[in-house]
Amino acid sequence: MLTAGQQPARTALTVPSELHQAHRLLVPIKKKWDAQAPGALSWGDLIVLAGDTAIESMGGPVLGFCAGRIDDVNGKASLELGPSAIQQAVAPCTKGDGMCEQPLGPTTMGLIYVNPEGEQAVPEPKNTVKWIRSTFGRMGMNDKETVALVGGGHAFGKTHGACPTGAGPGPLESPAAPWPGTCGTGPFKGKGPNAFTSGFEGAWTANPIKWDNEYFKNLLEYDWLLIRGPDSHFQWSPLAKPGVTEQPNKGPGGHFQWSPLAKPGVTEEPDKVMMLTADLALLEDPEYLKIVKLFAKDQAELDEAFKNAWYKLTTRDMGPYSRCLGKALPPPQPFQNPLPPPPAELPDFEAVKSDVIALLKNDPENGE
Repeated sequence: MLTAGQQPARTALTVPSELHQAHRLLVPIKKKWDAQAPGALSWGDLIVLAGDTAIESMGGPVLGFCAGRIDDVNGKASLELGPSAIQQAVAPCTKGDGMCEQPLGPTTMGLIYVNPEGEQAVPEPKNTVKWIRSTFGRMGMNDKETVALVGGGHAFGKTHGACPTGAGPGPLESPAAPWPGTCGTGPFKGKGPNAFTSGFEGAWTANPIKWDNEYFKNLLEYDWLLIRGPDSHFQWSPLAKPGVTEQPNKGPGGHFQWSPLAKPGVTEEPDKVMMLTADLALLEDPEYLKIVKLFAKDQAELDEAFKNAWYKLTTRDMGPYSRCLGKALPPPQPFQNPLPPPPAELPDFEAVKSDVIALLKNDPENGE
């Protein structure tokens, strides 16, 4: 995983393509502020602030912003992400890819958290539960924070896999502009409907640019069906309504994902949303399921849990609260292990010292 001070340009070749695309979008802003105040705006602060701003722009809750991250000069102080010879020497994945343990952050090399298709890319949700709890636990997250981050993060955006020819050359072949996309032409080449990042295709909610708790409602409201897509590729597409004989919609790509199946007696077709195996794993654990139900019922509970978990996720590696700067800084949080304030009034320590000296003189065993 990225360290706070590691520049995106130095990340490993397997980092998801959307991170490189986000980096390219932020380059003009970084250059603008570097020209005005060289070194004042770090990549670390810019990336986190951009995430906060995006959440707020879609109506999502943000607790605050802790500024003060310092970039390494060239990224050499941070080990590159694996798989690599250095990674194997320092932190080998001894149980096999997909089951990596600490000190590695993700369970699968080249991914950020867990394999969204399931353990070893087998789409069995219950097998993914332990890896979700493990990898989020490595980041100091409890169950409620984990479910808030998964579902809150999936309230936004979509997966991209509609381009059958993929994302194009990666950083090794094209360091300056990796994964440009191979579908479409002109300004829409590799963008929008022509984008390809993870290879999955679809959104988790009907309005993926609006903050709400629909993700959790969708998980509970529908049954979910795994199907096989065209050309023997696996993905998840909506099943036609009961009584309809036409083939279900199918999308390109070779990955597992989930789409809603209308429950018995339901005559209307659900919105064209999807889930991944790792999403459905939240229904396979009793503690996760309780939290899913809570967030589906109570938007305010989700708001509170998500904003605190997101701030913890983006700030936990900053160290003590004193390192945080800026006007949007919230009070010290429990994960920052704040010390209690000093007492408002102190005694006369010279007088206390005199009392100790008197004790030593008058004590028959220890005095002079």
